[in-house]
Parts: sequence; structure tokens; C-alpha cells
Amino acid sequence: MLRIFMLGALTTFALPWLLLAAWVRSLRPNAQRRVFVVQAAKIGDVVCMTPLFRALHEHGDHVTVLCLRRTGDVLVGNPCVDATIPIDDPAFRGFLGALRLWRRFFAARFDVSVVLFPASSLSMMGLWTGSSVRVYTRGRVMSLMERWFRFFYTQRVHYRRHSRTYDHYMHLAGLIGVASVAYRHELFISTEEEQFASAWLHDHGLRPERRFAAISLRAGNTLKEWPIERFVAVARHIIDRYGMSVFFLDTDQSVTDQALSLLADPHAFAAHDLALRHVAAIIKSASLFVSVDTGPLYIAHSLGVPLVDIVGPVDPLEQPPMPGQRVQLVPPPPPCEPSSFVADTLRTPSAAQQAALEGTTVAMVTEAIDALLQ
Repeated sequence: MLRIFMLGALTTFALPWLLLAAWVRSLRPNAQRRVFVVQAAKIGDVVCMTPLFRALHEHGDHVTVLCLRRTGDVLVGNPCVDATIPIDDPAFRGFLGALRLWRRFFAARFDVSVVLFPASSLSMMGLWTGSSVRVYTRGRVMSLMERWFRFFYTQRVHYRRHSRTYDHYMHLAGLIGVASVAYRHELFISTEEEQFASAWLHDHGLRPERRFAAISLRAGNTLKEWPIERFVAVARHIIDRYGMSVFFLDTDQSVTDQALSLLADPHAFAAHDLALRHVAAIIKSASLFVSVDTGPLYIAHSLGVPLVDIVGPVDPLEQPPMPGQRVQLVPPPPPCEPSSFVADTLRTPSAAQQAALEGTTVAMVTEAIDALLQ
């Protein structure tokens, strides 16, 4: 908190200089407009931002994205993203690290900065670019710091609950003169990564002609997680009814070991120590993907893998893939209402959150799988 306060005081002190620099730059813009997208979201959120990156690229802009190091992996090979800056790089830690990061923003001479979602720290970053066009997204609740700094943005947008994030991104694009593009999430897998996936699957006894389902067992937010025992029951249904193998996915070996032990089937296997992009390459080969709202779900969607999304406490109107021939959403039964939102992520347990997960039965998920595969 003290660090944020000190950075806020420094930003306030520097505002006259930053705004003057922005005005001078407006008189001498870059030959190719340089756009800086400010966000610090998780894997799934970044995948959902790819339509915005594509819109900017098609407009002819040079696109730089501020992101976490791990989430930046989903942008590797994306032709619509020219550069990324890792916000959690060790060089940018602490008060002095933040100053190094902000100096890098300013030196890049961006013409446009766009803050996609609200946060006190992010509200300062868009200003330190010294860009002539500055767009800030506010949420339902704002800190005092956000209330102060948002006045120094040239465009201010209010993201409201139940709004589709895709629509929000296209609205932001329109504010800076960029045309909308089609709703499509993108992730680009290299030939080498596909070859790794083929070799890995072969090493685990999965023949090319045998289909498999990928099941992601947990989520980045524990309040979205469905019981492991229910995922195992779903896996049993997939194996018995469709003759598929099942690939359990999690970063914790104890979790995948638990699932394998409960299922006790030779057609099940797991991975816990693969790099994110190697996991993505394996998911691309899957015939089905099942999970709660989590990053790998959006990776599967971007790769065109048929999927079942256990919605849980998440608002299905905001970010989950749109239902269709290759997407089945499993919302909780009435009277459950959403309790976790993109701009207001649930951080503490609630009765609504628990009811949404407990009320979602194995039968509801297997019915969605049957509707998708039959």
C-alpha cells in the first residue's frame, strides 16, 4: 500500500511534464501509430483480448501488450502483436523497479495507450506513456487513486457487469478509430510444438487414430473449482460411452495423481510439468475439452476444440465462449445467479458461489457432452 501511495504521489507530481510531452507528441506522431495495451490479466483473459489485437493490426498499428510473463506465452507467434512487456519481470519489482518500467513506457513513444480493465496501479501506467491518446476503463467501484487519475485520460469508458468483453474491446477499438473484427479467439501453435505434442502422446501410448478428451481439473481461482470426484465421474462416462482416452491436466502432480487413482483406468493419463505452449499443442489434438472457467478452456476454444464449459459462479454473458456447434455451456441450475465477474472477480467464498458449484451435477455435464458429440 505504501508503495502504491508513493508511486501515486510521484505520478501526480509528474503530471504536468507527462501531459506536456503528450501534447508535443501529438504534433509529431509516429509514421506507424504505436498502440500500447495495458492489462495484467490471466491466461484466459488475454486469449479473449486477441480480437482487439487483430483489429489494431488490421488497422495498421504497431501493437505492444503489457502482460504477465506466463500469460505472454499465449501471444507467442501471434502476428497481430509486435511486442510484449512483462509487468512481473524481476527488474520491475519494488519502487525503483516500477520507475524503470515506467521509463520504458515513456521511451517507447507510444501514440495511444489503452487500459482495458480497472486497477489503481494500471491507472498510473497509461499516463506514464506520455501518449497523446489515453483511454481508461473504469469498473463498478473505483479507488480514490483511480478517481483522480482517470480525469487525465482523453477517453473514459465504464465497463458494466453483464457486458460482453468482446463488445467492450470493440467499443474501445472504435474510440481510437479502429473498425470492429469478427468474434474469434486466436492462439498460434508452431510446427515444432505440434511435433512435440505428437511425440508426447505417442510416448504415453496414445495412437494417432485413438481420440482423447482433455480435462482441466482446477482453475486459477479456487472459488471456481468443481470437485475432483465429479470430474472423474465425467471421465468414466467419456471412456465407457465414446471409447476415448482421457488426459487430466493440472500443474500439481498430487491433483492429477488423485484423479488417476480414483479413475483407475488404463485409458487415462496426465501431465503436470509441461510448458504452457506444449500443453496447448496437446489440447489442439484433443477431440473434447472439459473444465470450469479457466485459462486452458479459452486455449481450447481458440484452437477450435469442441468444449464443455462448467460455468459455476461466473457470469456467462461476459466472457465464456459463445454457445454453438462446438461449445456447450453448463450453467448452474435456478435460482443460482452469477457472483464472479470479469471486473469484479470473486475473492472470498459466498453462498451463491458454493450453490453454483454444488448444484452443477455430473449428469448435467455428461448431457452437455452427449449433445456436443452426438
